Amino acid sequence: MQHVSLHADTDSGPYGSDAKSSHLVPTDFMTHETKWLLQALEQAHFEKVNVNDLNASLFIEEFLNNLDKRKLFFTKLDLESHLKRYGQTLLTYLKQGNLFPGFEIYRDYENKSLNRIDWSIKYLSGHPIVDSNKTTLILDPDKDEWAKSIHDLNLRWEKLITHEYINEILSQVDENASLSESLKNSEKLKSEAKNRLTKKYQRWRKNIQEFEATDLQEIYLSTITQQFDPHTSFLNIKEKERFDQTMQNEFVGIGAVLTDEDGFCTIKELLPGGPAEASRELEAEDVILKVAQGTGEYVDVVDMRLSKIVELIKGPIDTVVRLEVRPIKAPASSKTIKIIRDRIKLTANLASSSIHDATIDKHSARVGVIELPSFYGSNDKGNKATDDVEELITQLKKEDIKGLILDLRRNGGGYLSEAVNLAGLFISRGPVVQVKSTDGKIRKKFDFNPKLAWDGPLAILVSRYSASASEIVAGALKNHRRAIIVGDRSTHGKGTVQSLLPMNSPFYPSHAGGKKSAAKITIQKYYLPSGESTQLSGVKSDIAMDSVNDFLPIGEADLKNALAWDKIGSVNFRRPASEFRYDDNMLGVLRENSILRQSQNPEFVYLKDNIQWFKEKREKNRVTLNLEKRILEKSKDQNRSKELEKIFSSLSEITFPKKDLKLSIVQEQEKRSLTVRGEDFPSSKTADVFSKPENIDIRLHESIRIMCDWIGLLEKNAPSKRNSENSSRI
Repeated sequence: MQHVSLHADTDSGPYGSDAKSSHLVPTDFMTHETKWLLQALEQAHFEKVNVNDLNASLFIEEFLNNLDKRKLFFTKLDLESHLKRYGQTLLTYLKQGNLFPGFEIYRDYENKSLNRIDWSIKYLSGHPIVDSNKTTLILDPDKDEWAKSIHDLNLRWEKLITHEYINEILSQVDENASLSESLKNSEKLKSEAKNRLTKKYQRWRKNIQEFEATDLQEIYLSTITQQFDPHTSFLNIKEKERFDQTMQNEFVGIGAVLTDEDGFCTIKELLPGGPAEASRELEAEDVILKVAQGTGEYVDVVDMRLSKIVELIKGPIDTVVRLEVRPIKAPASSKTIKIIRDRIKLTANLASSSIHDATIDKHSARVGVIELPSFYGSNDKGNKATDDVEELITQLKKEDIKGLILDLRRNGGGYLSEAVNLAGLFISRGPVVQVKSTDGKIRKKFDFNPKLAWDGPLAILVSRYSASASEIVAGALKNHRRAIIVGDRSTHGKGTVQSLLPMNSPFYPSHAGGKKSAAKITIQKYYLPSGESTQLSGVKSDIAMDSVNDFLPIGEADLKNALAWDKIGSVNFRRPASEFRYDDNMLGVLRENSILRQSQNPEFVYLKDNIQWFKEKREKNRVTLNLEKRILEKSKDQNRSKELEKIFSSLSEITFPKKDLKLSIVQEQEKRSLTVRGEDFPSSKTADVFSKPENIDIRLHESIRIMCDWIGLLEKNAPSKRNSENSSRI
């Protein structure tokens, strides 16, 4: 199931008309883009890349991998054939801006994949699917080799079809049914499984046929860029607009999230305050059948690719789009709706906060938590991460919090400038980050704003998903001994800076319509004030907790062609004696208390069991192709899952009462949404109620405990002892 939000308008523009995949050809505009990209790489990339150094053989194999990630269509002989054909000429084609090799390889991929899917559909209809007591399937394609021959590929597909066929049967098995009951109904389940799998392969075939030239161009050019590092990529016009919308947390559209359900464009969600919700004529699960622009003719969108439907619905602000819809409440009828497009603010992606009323060992304290999903920003009047966090801190201080937790667990980065400004909310002045450019020059970025938004105890909650700008803030405030880092053992380990370079003259032709493609290129490496790089190693937690993330390949060190770790000189500076800091003795006590809780408290017993179960399942790289065994395995997994869920549910009893605080822009949008629906906005008295969370967030819960311990220690100690190391240098 695919989910897409409606974004700002794009058209086929310089890329030409939408051709079927069998007729995919590169355009002249793509030639301009390719030449510009190569020049941008050589002039701007941190490693001073030279395209002549590109390993054509590795590139071709990686391109085949990107097209055929599961190694289901190409064989080793196909790889060798393409290496032989293009290995010597690939760089020449690239310098000419010629994408011919990529389009020819894709043509081969398309023919093979369509033929193979047709073969699979015939196999499903003409063969009884026989499960085997001895046969197994490798689940991770990265641990599998290219098939040596068509015969080997046939065997691989027979295994895959059997595996997916069993999965379809299992999806229908009642989780409360016994093994004998499941097998008794197996014939009916098998028939339905074949039908479902056939439809799945038919949709797969259709998706391949609707692949567009711009999709292929992006895969091909990004395969080139990622030979130099994993974060450098090419963004065509459509992807550039999506990137801008993500960073600015806004777009122009009707305010709906769409999903493809068996070929029908279905409304998954109406965004609060958007034109779709304001129309009062659309609901979640309504199906869009046709789309028209203004007074134009309707276009039938049933079975159309979701991305194409989105393009038809989105458009410039204050323009009209008409929809023919099949309502969920009256599926036998249809109705037409006229909506005026408007600017939509993605408030769900903005900073949010909550207050937790915590009690530890008879010591009570109010702890504020701010969750920041990214370091977003805007060039105009849009929201900025620093401003939003400062607004939330102001609200939290009015609630008399004693400690603050900044939750960056799901924050993958964003604007470097926002990272510097946000760190400055917690220090009066000082260095935040050092940036080294491709010319070797090192620039030190300081916070010079003496204003402190929060001068009390601060903890930063991180995970291995915390990357880039998150690591700058966490690392800098750790260097300043201003914040304690809590969470996974280390953060992601991305110590590089990317810049979005829009395509420029003379490569940009006038007929492009003003819209530009771009390249996101690694132009710098950053270092903490101490001179340490976070590249590969990340920021280490002062107090770590066990996590399933330790067993997942999600760190920078797991990525191909990641840049190396290094170190530069530190920045000498003095912190004002009046500013809050912590010392090693205090940190040691907090760590010991947490380790003790982690060794014996019930939530950590649950966490260790859950991680162990996850680890065992992940290490199992092969799956049996025997239905009876798979039903038994599913039954065991369900029983184990129910046991863990029961334990997890019981842990909600130990959670601390909390209440949420919201940004003013979120409150305004919610008021508009409730007004549209004819509902009343909650009174301030209602909003001031604390309540127990439905589920426990174990790492956040422990972070609040750590903060309570910290507050208790500070209250016991004389103020003079707090700042015993304030004059030290780092």
